[in-house]
Amino acid sequence: MTPSADDEEAETARAVARAVGTVVSSLRDQRGWSLAELADEAGKHRTHLGLVERGERHVSVESAYRLARALGLSLTELVNMAETNAAGGDLPVRLPARTPPPDATRNADSVSTASGLDEAWIVGAITNTYRRLDLIDEQLINAGTQPLAEIIELASLSAMIGNLLRSALADASEGGYRSNDPHKYPDLVSESDRGSDLEIKVALETNMPKGHLPKPGQHLIFRYVLGGRRGEYVRGQRGSVVWIWEARLGNLSAIDFAESNTAGDSGKTAVIRARVLDEMACVYYDRRFLPYARPRAGHE
Repeated sequence: MTPSADDEEAETARAVARAVGTVVSSLRDQRGWSLAELADEAGKHRTHLGLVERGERHVSVESAYRLARALGLSLTELVNMAETNAAGGDLPVRLPARTPPPDATRNADSVSTASGLDEAWIVGAITNTYRRLDLIDEQLINAGTQPLAEIIELASLSAMIGNLLRSALADASEGGYRSNDPHKYPDLVSESDRGSDLEIKVALETNMPKGHLPKPGQHLIFRYVLGGRRGEYVRGQRGSVVWIWEARLGNLSAIDFAESNTAGDSGKTAVIRARVLDEMACVYYDRRFLPYARPRAGHE
């Protein structure tokens, strides 16, 4: 007997409902969460969640919404992924959201004096930058390619991070700053009389930030490490995920740069002196990723 269109539609609906559990299980595994951890995040009982993941119980709209939110998705995204899985498609990798720790901010007065904004501005920009980097990695991984940090050289990676931070800082300033054109000084142009123009520089680990010429003025310096997706980091080792460990803010003059023209550099370079960097106000510090043997000035 040939099944009716209604029967086929009902079976498709049941397959999508079962696939919700498959998607939830897969995303939970990607994040390294236990059943209990996801159940706690979603406000559901782990026994109920186990039944859902095994396809033995279908979720209500309310439960699906809670699970989607806990996994960093919208309900629409979760349902679309379930439909893809039910139709035999592969589940895409979805990377978990990354946020700075709540105690990472420092020297709110310095941030306010230089920019007219509060310390949440920098944290918001770092969070936004993480998300943009993760979106790039998601596309690369789902295409069967290595993540970004494994396929481009470190100098190019640092430049990309700087560009993303510049854009994210402008967005998070809510009109306080506009992003200047690439390769134009300064990187951030103040749109109010409360803040100073800002030059953004980025360096890896304990490296000193550098440019082609000394650029006097207010600088916002970010340094990063490469760790693991879940925040694993061992000093001296490199992973494939960018984690910003420090940001410093301060006004620099021409004498705060050491100029060189050594072999291997692309022309003359101006490197911020280590002593000067340590004297700048530390406005962000994620102690999980300290690449030094011990904390430096302003970290504690």
